[in-house]
Amino acid sequence: MHTLRPMFLAGCALVLLSLAGCAKSAKDRERVSAASGYTPTLEDVAKAYNEACVGGGRESNNCAHYLADAFIRAGYTDLKTSKLITERCKCGAGRAVRSQDLLKWFQEKSLRFHQGRPEANSGFWAAYQEKPGDRHVTLIDTATGKFYGTADCKDWPVQWYYQW
Repeated sequence: MHTLRPMFLAGCALVLLSLAGCAKSAKDRERVSAASGYTPTLEDVAKAYNEACVGGGRESNNCAHYLADAFIRAGYTDLKTSKLITERCKCGAGRAVRSQDLLKWFQEKSLRFHQGRPEANSGFWAAYQEKPGDRHVTLIDTATGKFYGTADCKDWPVQWYYQW
């Protein structure tokens, strides 16, 4: 009888870890997202952002490369196979490397759109920024003004923000 108790407790712990919000690592978040239908938040993406790619490579378009990596590690595993992504990194991780591709993916996910800088304290937003000849993506926390990405090109003429 006493041998069943540790197994029961271990089983309970596994169930609790699989509940949304209980994932402790990026791999856990990917597994929870895929297994339970849990949808990560943009704040989860900000927490996962580390200006790197799990494949270790560097691309000329690092803003999209690193942001795509953070989205996937936060649990947006559909980005790994999305048909909207036309070019992926060569480092073996298969992350998106084009800002325009991430823009299309943002638009597909979007529940809210804002042109121009969103109001303070309106949450986290995925941002697409553009000027003639240059395109950029980042994540913005409007509560703190902090960005998660390689830059925040807030003075560029095109400022499109997406939330879901």
